[in-house]
Amino acid sequence: MSKFGYEKLAYQRRYAKVYEAGARFWEEPAPTEELVIYVRQMHFPRGTNVIEVGCGEGRDSIFLAKQSFKVAAVDVALSAVKRAKQRAAEEDVSIDFVVADATDLRCFPSFTYDLAVSVGFLHMVINKEDRQKHLNETLRLLKPGGFYFSCNIGGEKRVRQGHICREAPKPGELTPRKIIVGGEEKEILLPIIAAWPKSGQQYKAEFGTAGFKIMKMFHRVTRPLGSCWIIVAQKPAESGNIFRPSSDDAFHTSFFL
Repeated sequence: MSKFGYEKLAYQRRYAKVYEAGARFWEEPAPTEELVIYVRQMHFPRGTNVIEVGCGEGRDSIFLAKQSFKVAAVDVALSAVKRAKQRAAEEDVSIDFVVADATDLRCFPSFTYDLAVSVGFLHMVINKEDRQKHLNETLRLLKPGGFYFSCNIGGEKRVRQGHICREAPKPGELTPRKIIVGGEEKEILLPIIAAWPKSGQQYKAEFGTAGFKIMKMFHRVTRPLGSCWIIVAQKPAESGNIFRPSSDDAFHTSFFL
């Protein structure tokens, strides 16, 4: 498994190939649908501090900025962050984009953010220690009572680390992906990156080990990722100062614990 470890530059290479093939952006501009529902039902106040880890081209960060959040956004791929800045300028929103590794966020101060967002990042980290570092770092950045919204691929069955890369195709091999070039769809080949999509119980255990309290957790096919576990976790409040939504309909959904 070690040869398929969390390789930070793999993401930079994939984005670079997409842009070299002529695409202006890889991702669709629409934000993650479950994040939209969560934000609109929670009624966070204007100016709420939020950090997105693994922001890619800024799809969700731009949505958050348009909802009057104060947004910081992190991704390890320099090329993706450059495109995110371009898109944010076009949408006339202000976002603090930073090129950094989401497993090492020491460049950000502790107890700063009311909300952290991770969409499609955690399942891409296959090293157990790196996953825990990310969760520990995110907990550190949140204010007491702050929330972490996580939307990552997973299923019902437990997945062991040693089974991740046994099926073909394997990490490093090329796989066809669709991009848009000049308004038309084009197929290109991109190297596969190893992933560790977990079961709900596995995700729950990771968050619990880091010190989070799971508030909501459910499994759903969501756009654009597909079959995901959506988790809303909270950092324990030291003084009882926990943010409460301003309406009774806050993020109603079925969930499994």
